[in-house]
Amino acid sequence: TQATTFFKGSSAARLANVKVAAARFHGVVVPPGATFSFNEHLGDVSEKEGFQEGLIIVGNQPITGVGGGVCPAATTAFQTAFYGGFPILERVEHAYRVGSYEEGEGPGMDATVYSPIVDFRFLNDTPYHLLIETYVNTANSTITWKFYSTSMNRRVVKEGPVIRNQTAPPPPIYRANPQLAPGQIRQVDYAVSGADVYVWRTVYEGDRVIIDREEFHSHYVPWAAQFEVAPGDPRING
Repeated sequence: TQATTFFKGSSAARLANVKVAAARFHGVVVPPGATFSFNEHLGDVSEKEGFQEGLIIVGNQPITGVGGGVCPAATTAFQTAFYGGFPILERVEHAYRVGSYEEGEGPGMDATVYSPIVDFRFLNDTPYHLLIETYVNTANSTITWKFYSTSMNRRVVKEGPVIRNQTAPPPPIYRANPQLAPGQIRQVDYAVSGADVYVWRTVYEGDRVIIDREEFHSHYVPWAAQFEVAPGDPRING
């Protein structure tokens, strides 16, 4: 089983963090009956461990923090486990829809992590060891996870995404950045509608259904476009 996701438009720091995060999982072995915890293998997210500062989302605004770029790895891990037919024990969607995660699979197939509060976990419910390998292609801005194990003859049927309750994004937010000159403007985030997204999966082992139309519900809040402008700009509102 394998899955590939995109992280287009990422800064150099974010790209470096994607590579550092992915490397933590290359060669991980999940024993039979064991639970895989993303945060357990990710370990400490700090500059000392090779992570760089980049934009992360806290509350309703992007701020500079260490570790932006970890979520592409978590999203790809979720999709690989989803299509591997493994029981998902913990998966949390991002606060709002992120375009790059929706390439290929569409909305409702992302996962976020924030140690130690939010984790991504799945169960290796097979009698065989599971080997994980990860690859980052910087030219294509892709991250790929591969699961190797003895076949259980599983196949997964996905239904959806079904998008409901769409809500319009709020007005743009402007914040002061003292490094910008009057008249300069820098967009740091993009407007996106809120929505409830539903995806279902049915897992077969041979002809037998072992997971019957499991529902994954993602609630995304509407998100404002966000800009940085020079101090004193009349549009500043946050």
